[in-house]
Amino acid sequence: MSAELHLPSPVLLTRECYFGRYSKQLSHNTWGVVDVSLEKFLPSPTTNFRKKPSGCLIKLMPNGHSKVTWVEHVDVEDSQVDQYFQSLFTSTLAFGASRWINSLIRYGEWLQRLFVTPLVADEGVFIAQTGRTSLLQLADRMMKTFCGNTSSTADNPWTQMAHSPYVRIMVKNNMEEAGKPPGTSVVFTTSVWLDVSRNRLFNFLRHENSRTKWDLLSRRHTIREFATMLKGENPGNRVSLMRVHNSQGKLVICFLQESYTDSTGSYIVYAPLDESAVAALVHGANPDKVMILPSGFSILPERLQGDEDRNSRSLLTIAFHIVESTTSKPYLAPESIETIYKVISDTVYSITNSVLYHNHRNNWMDDSNF
Repeated sequence: MSAELHLPSPVLLTRECYFGRYSKQLSHNTWGVVDVSLEKFLPSPTTNFRKKPSGCLIKLMPNGHSKVTWVEHVDVEDSQVDQYFQSLFTSTLAFGASRWINSLIRYGEWLQRLFVTPLVADEGVFIAQTGRTSLLQLADRMMKTFCGNTSSTADNPWTQMAHSPYVRIMVKNNMEEAGKPPGTSVVFTTSVWLDVSRNRLFNFLRHENSRTKWDLLSRRHTIREFATMLKGENPGNRVSLMRVHNSQGKLVICFLQESYTDSTGSYIVYAPLDESAVAALVHGANPDKVMILPSGFSILPERLQGDEDRNSRSLLTIAFHIVESTTSKPYLAPESIETIYKVISDTVYSITNSVLYHNHRNNWMDDSNF
């Protein structure tokens, strides 16, 4: 098998390896899955990462649940990691066993909620199961696309912006991609450390009342969450539909948003939808035919969740995905690049100004790395 492991930021290096996998049922209620690198038999794609025996034990519990114990044992050389992000890798949060466990938990919650979670809209109206399923499936595609778009995988042709070493741009041709508007789209993103806890940042960015404080297009508008589905015990883990009204009360746009947090990271991902698309989805339309370009945030803690406190830092990655042209041109005009840099720098400033104390609000601008 081959694997490319990546994180939701284009400035964080991937890890690649070839490995063999052995799976076996050890007893009537216990299974084991073990991976190990194959560099003695196959040339490794990289020289800085090797898997020692790693994997999981799965034990069936009396209540029908599964107990999963995961071990990641690797040889790794992170000298190529930028010092600006070194603490994230040395803490083992970046690629540790807890990330695999959380992935399984999240998938289990998604399956469980797909058919049993009620979707409650305005005035207590319940949306039928077909509508819930369509919205959850679209939210799942939205989240997967966002994570794929924001990684440093070799498939993403990132260009470093001249303004800053940590701002990246990627021009995408969507002519043959289902579920995306035809033409050229642009993903632009940056990652920056903020001196604020992950939980505080997550709750600020996901909440409807905070959106006008960081979203340049939503200022002078009113945003209201009008339908929601919880996806776990944490009330922040939810799929939401939001309406945006202008000052005259006219509907401007709707947003589908998913927010999710666990011990290794937090995500707030959204995509604009027009009213007709929302109505079709609520009535069970095929979500694969709905065109979306997801934008949003990932938040990675500097330390394990139990070590987080008010003084802990968070690595915030901001990514916007917008339509650039209805044609398939492979480049950006200089004025578009200037606009992109202004949008992303103003967004960072607005978030920083809102969640940090006044005397800390300009720290990100003073950092020569940005």
